[in-house]
Amino acid sequence: MRVAGRLLVAVVVFLVAGEVLARALHVVDRLNGFSRSLYARGPDAELPYRLRPGIDTTLLGIPVHVNRFGLRGPEISAAPAPGVTRVLVLGDSVVFGHGLAAEDAMPAVLQQRLDGGFEVLNAGVSGYDTVAEVRFLEVYGLALAPAVVVVGVSLNDYDPAPVLTSTGLLVRRADRAGRWTDRSEFLTLLRWIGTWWRGGLFAQMTARAPGTPGGRLEALERFVEESQARFYHAAAGGDWERLRGAWARLGRLATAHRLRVVMAIFPEQHQVGVADPDLEPQRRLVALCAATGLRCLDLQPAFAAAGGELFQDLYHPNARGHAVAAAAVARALRE
Repeated sequence: MRVAGRLLVAVVVFLVAGEVLARALHVVDRLNGFSRSLYARGPDAELPYRLRPGIDTTLLGIPVHVNRFGLRGPEISAAPAPGVTRVLVLGDSVVFGHGLAAEDAMPAVLQQRLDGGFEVLNAGVSGYDTVAEVRFLEVYGLALAPAVVVVGVSLNDYDPAPVLTSTGLLVRRADRAGRWTDRSEFLTLLRWIGTWWRGGLFAQMTARAPGTPGGRLEALERFVEESQARFYHAAAGGDWERLRGAWARLGRLATAHRLRVVMAIFPEQHQVGVADPDLEPQRRLVALCAATGLRCLDLQPAFAAAGGELFQDLYHPNARGHAVAAAAVARALRE
């Protein structure tokens, strides 16, 4: 009995000391790649988190300023100035400008491309899917009185947005948020180490997939490419219906609030600079635009015509890619 009591005390001391050290040394933030101060809890399950208004932080070593309205970029007024057309750009990490300074992201470059009669706002948030983007427009975006809404469409927008744990971490819904262990940074760290030790991290699992030679990054990108191809070639099932429902909802919002909406479909790296790329995703999404009363702008032709290096990775355009996208969107808005 005495041994059991000592063991229990030792375990408690171990957990408490580990928790104190994990929080004091910000170990989770260092491993996670971003400061958890960047995100705040959202209003409901459809919009589980948002950028925290009024903060300055860093993401992947790049300064990030979030204004008082929760948008990346400079401070703005609640309503556009007289005679100014406000353009709200919704999207995920692509629109946010993953790996880029704010001035190199598409919304800021679009502002430069348009004349002084336009004001472009960056409402991109990493991890968002179309449902979250539409809900953001309903809860926060409409109050900013945009006349035009540009939605930066990523090909993985059917994948539900992550959720925010009680410790401020973003996790996939399938991984679940709400475990009691999620309240502890030290236990979260131990779970990460255990998953890595078992080879259960996503990159580790895809690296072992048959027929995917090369490093882990190549395997991961191949896995994502094949998964998306299956999704769009089937264009059926719960995730497709969820995507279709979000676009239809956006179409109804556009009609009700007299918004001009442009769905700007970003290509991925494997669709540019190769012979005979699989463009079934774009075809499906353009058809979905027609069915829901929205206007689609397929950016793949502009990327293909530009040539050269346009991407940081599979998903994210580099600064030059953002400039190509901004030029195409500016032409569409002028029309």
